[in-house]
Amino acid sequence: MANSSLAYIIRLALALSLVLAACDAEAYIGPGSGISFLQGLWVALVGVMWSIVAIIRLPFKLLIRAFGGKKAALVLVGLGFLVWFINEYKPQADADTASGGRTIVLGFDGMDPQLARRWMNEGLMPNFTRLAEGGGFQTLATTNPAQSPVAWSSFATGTGPGEHGIFDFLRRSTDSYVPDFSISEVKPTKYTVDLFGLRIPTDGGEIINRRIGEPFWMTAEKMGLNAVVLRVPVTYPPDPVHHMLSGMGVPDLLGSQGTYSIFTTEHLDKTDNRRIQRVIPDQKGLIETTLTGPDDPLAEGKPLVQPFLIEPAPRGVLVSINGKRFELKQGQWSDWVGVNFDILGPLHTSGMVRFLLLQNYPVLKLYVSPIHIDPYDPAVPISSPPEYAAELADKIGLYHTIGMPEETWSLNENQISDEAYLEVIRTTLAEREAMWYTALEAHDAALAVAVFVQTDRVSHMFYRGLDKEHPLYRQTGEKARGAVQWIYQEADRVLGETLKRMDQEDRLIVLSDHGFAPFRKAVHLNRWLAQAGYLVFKPGEQGTDALFGGVDWAQTKAYALGLNGIFINQQGREPKGSVSVPETKALKAKIVEQLVNVTDPETGDSLVRQVFDRSDIYPGLANAEAPDLVIGYEKNYRASWQTTLGGTPQKLLEDNYQKWSGDHCIDPSLVPGVLFTSFPLSHEVDNIRDIPELILNLLETRAGG
Repeated sequence: MANSSLAYIIRLALALSLVLAACDAEAYIGPGSGISFLQGLWVALVGVMWSIVAIIRLPFKLLIRAFGGKKAALVLVGLGFLVWFINEYKPQADADTASGGRTIVLGFDGMDPQLARRWMNEGLMPNFTRLAEGGGFQTLATTNPAQSPVAWSSFATGTGPGEHGIFDFLRRSTDSYVPDFSISEVKPTKYTVDLFGLRIPTDGGEIINRRIGEPFWMTAEKMGLNAVVLRVPVTYPPDPVHHMLSGMGVPDLLGSQGTYSIFTTEHLDKTDNRRIQRVIPDQKGLIETTLTGPDDPLAEGKPLVQPFLIEPAPRGVLVSINGKRFELKQGQWSDWVGVNFDILGPLHTSGMVRFLLLQNYPVLKLYVSPIHIDPYDPAVPISSPPEYAAELADKIGLYHTIGMPEETWSLNENQISDEAYLEVIRTTLAEREAMWYTALEAHDAALAVAVFVQTDRVSHMFYRGLDKEHPLYRQTGEKARGAVQWIYQEADRVLGETLKRMDQEDRLIVLSDHGFAPFRKAVHLNRWLAQAGYLVFKPGEQGTDALFGGVDWAQTKAYALGLNGIFINQQGREPKGSVSVPETKALKAKIVEQLVNVTDPETGDSLVRQVFDRSDIYPGLANAEAPDLVIGYEKNYRASWQTTLGGTPQKLLEDNYQKWSGDHCIDPSLVPGVLFTSFPLSHEVDNIRDIPELILNLLETRAGG
């Protein structure tokens, strides 16, 4: 007992020492990383900390010696006032002070040219029609593959995947066959010291954006022009521009891209869904449980938790968490609720969640959103400058911070209803609008860029309402059938509000990264590779849904991973490579020849339109992680979810009975994006990677360049 008490006292003293050192305890998180403290806070420990304190005190001692106590205090007050005055009244760049107006770029992720043209012709998108008639409207070729992180990286840098290095949502680890997130990478602390039961990091980790190349907004800043960039995908961590709020890539507090939780009193069978937790009420219906947070940075393998209570209420349930108590009716979303995960003493990490009562007692079912980073106390850098996230919250209220906030798996797994999901869409759309209009009305940037992703999310989850041949069409209600048209009309409304806030000299560019197509059948590509003899299993193994379960790598020549890729199991590159470099070219040609001839046994339709060789489509110096072959599926087909993670189900094809019913990870020629401009184009803009040149030309004209 004495030893444990001593250890606790020492741990508490260590925490207080860090606070007294006047250092804010920042933490970062990333996929699979838990939390690691930035800026080498723990390197100081106690002795170095006091050295820092001594250094900080030195100028004050010198002032006191030179002027005496009272005069030194007056000097400090005067210096403080001077700093405040300079900061408060420093000249602010104003987009209206220079000729040429602003360049405004508005993205609608996934807007399809055929659907846009259809509803424009029907008079449902009058603002887009007006923009097209006054400037221009055309299709815009997307990247190969037609995936959002790939296309938006080309949009930012003006380069192809072989130069910016993003080829998929996922990448394979260089030392294993395990997939990893492609957009950003967390390099955790390398060294730790075990002290009194604590695992103390001795160096700061690092978060890096895996996209290579200079985005055009950084070029604009170098030209002396302010840029405001809101929620553009692949902008995490944020770039040091005038104002930026990061988009796709920002994790939740667990380091994932959006992990929800469900608490239920229902008996659970064996399930792989670790998001669902069974809870047991007492005789009065009171439930005591915990929300699981990130891993404890000081105790390996132990998660931090936030206790909370659920109890019956006359019209629903009462939830008590982190000092707050509120009532929820069935089908009702809560406001944002702050959660704190205590680490040690005063140290903690903050997040925020929303609750949704799916089903009331006696069979309770309560949904808890992914744990979002709190903009007032961010555990990771999500904005530039760092205080911009909080400033936005002051102006518009709390908002979703995860890079992909419209979490889709709870709907895909039928845990929440269509209406509950559409309410999330309405909420995130309103948040994005408030951010965007605030930025436009500030008139403090020559370049304003924002991307609205709601068009993409609704198209993914509700294309079943447009496609009469989709397996779920007949089960889709009328409101859900109209969801895609509704979000396009909402995009038109956002465009109209944007036009109202533009000045006469402003130039507007509206674009999307890709279009959309039906997703009726899932292709288990690894099963085809196994049937063709390229993916081989150990004796007695037949393959599983799990990551390359039972694969005999010594005999395997090729494997599929990600949404569009096939990799050759090449010697010297893959962990257990079996194919020599000289054999690779002929092997790829053989796979291509066979794969383009594979057909759907029920319809006779081809599954694959084209197969692309990386050496033909990815020139550049950043193509080391590219797939050897990129699959351009035909319309109606797409790689299965199991394929993306290295699974090998028994069938080649499977009807898509999931609500994720529209997609774009097919042959890129089938899913171009849109380009609208408020002005006639002076030169051809064929591909999304041509957009930065167009923007920079406008900015150079404005700057007199």
